[in-house]
Amino acid sequence: MPHPRAEIFRADQDALLSSDALRFALVPGNPQSVDWRHPPIADNASTPWLCWSGSLAAHPFEPDPRNWMRAGQDAFNSWTERLAAECAAASPSPPGPTPLRARCAVIPHHAQLLSDLSGQMRLWHTHGPTGIGSVLHPSALIAPSMLRDLEDHLLRAFTMLGPRCILCILQDIDVVRVGQEVTELRLVPWGSGQMPHSLVERFLNKHVPPNIPVCIPANPLPT
Repeated sequence: MPHPRAEIFRADQDALLSSDALRFALVPGNPQSVDWRHPPIADNASTPWLCWSGSLAAHPFEPDPRNWMRAGQDAFNSWTERLAAECAAASPSPPGPTPLRARCAVIPHHAQLLSDLSGQMRLWHTHGPTGIGSVLHPSALIAPSMLRDLEDHLLRAFTMLGPRCILCILQDIDVVRVGQEVTELRLVPWGSGQMPHSLVERFLNKHVPPNIPVCIPANPLPT
């Protein structure tokens, strides 16, 4: 893959990473919790910090029906509006059509508030120009019910977000079954699960610009 290599480290720990990789700090925890804090929005950072979108449940990866209802969308919109205001205050948008470089970015997950492509496209249209970046993480968008049409979902993810993302994360999925029923999809290192690897790499090279960094984590991402 010709894309620059990226590595992700936990924001509250020192980064012991390869010197030739772009480094992204991931802020763990649930952004919808009252005690969650993020780093300052800086206009001189080499890369934006990352976070998950969180859940209205106590644990950031615990599914909660409210996440996909009005309460969840209101919470997400309010939170991203505050982030966008901080980005604008740190560095006002320059004149002309050139978008402001991302100061922070939100990673999607099918169990959280930012759970699907529609939500990511709304985030990109609404707050991309103010400094909130989009992350393409195709495996995290896949829920058990989507496995039957996996190729179609992956194609939509890459065609819609590939040209717009600031970072692509490649993780595999391990399918957990109880009898014949798929009960859970676990994110595991790339190449060790059941994702269609050659298809994903073909979509990556076709739809993601070559200057966009790609992270292939060897360990689980901070949560």
